[in-house]
Amino acid sequence: MNRIPFLHFEPMHSAIRTEMQEAFQKVYDSNWFVMGKSVETFEQNYASFNKVSNCIGVSNGLDALHLALKALGVGPGDEVIVPSNTYIATLLAVSYVGATPILVEPDLDTYNINPKNIEQAITNKTKVIMPVHLYGQACDMDAIMSIAKKNNLQVVEDNAPGTWCNL
Repeated sequence: MNRIPFLHFEPMHSAIRTEMQEAFQKVYDSNWFVMGKSVETFEQNYASFNKVSNCIGVSNGLDALHLALKALGVGPGDEVIVPSNTYIATLLAVSYVGATPILVEPDLDTYNINPKNIEQAITNKTKVIMPVHLYGQACDMDAIMSIAKKNNLQVVEDNAPGTWCNL
């Protein structure tokens, strides 16, 4: 019986293997693993790519999500809509600011948060929608941003490894 892998990143990894190995080697040889020129260059390039004025690199995704929620003023009594099938760091970030995570079921075709289910979960306590892009597939951000705009909500994207917060 042939096994079909749940995740198959090899095609996208092999396409950038040489570039990634060269970048790793450059950082490794510099002996500068925290902050430094590489991080500064990444922040500038990532900000430019996203057409924003600033980007700040942090130590991990949990810190990025936590800081984004704090920057948006999310706290006790607030609700944050998150996918039910996300990694624990998404929920921890919400709990770190004292807010309540509201779990929303995924789209069964993509396993990403289902925009139709988001609308049903919104209450007067909802402050943020936190979609998580999973398995190499992007969430339906056009639909999510439309829902957020219609309901005056903020969006914090968990890109694992990158988090996006438009302040």
